[in-house]
Amino acid sequence: MLGGLPEYDPRPDLWSRIQFVHQRRKRRRRHGAWMAGMLASAALLLVALVPRSPQVVPVTAEPGDWQARSHALEREWRASSPGFMDPRYRAELRLIDAQLQAAYDRGAKPHELVPLWKLRSEALQELVRTDNGRVRAVTRI
Repeated sequence: MLGGLPEYDPRPDLWSRIQFVHQRRKRRRRHGAWMAGMLASAALLLVALVPRSPQVVPVTAEPGDWQARSHALEREWRASSPGFMDPRYRAELRLIDAQLQAAYDRGAKPHELVPLWKLRSEALQELVRTDNGRVRAVTRI
């Protein structure tokens, strides 16, 4: 049956074209694997380095609640500290206080004030926790 078929001589450049296509497919596979690895690494870095989104302040929270907490933390810090405040914390608290004052000056609503008072409370909590470099509490994650 095969003996009845005509003999065929392939074109002389056939093997070079086959090799070229084979090499191109290998390069594409390598390139694809490299890109997948880089994409996975970038995703891993993104997950590891991007800070978590801050917790959403409930709408029902009142500025007075956070204000009272902030004042209590400030009293606690002043009672336990030697009177010296790290300039970084002083600058951070001044910035937050300036934002709060500006918000009150323009007649801000509670939904604008709550995040600022919460931010001030968190800054004071960090100040109480570290107390000029001495860690006073351990934060559990």
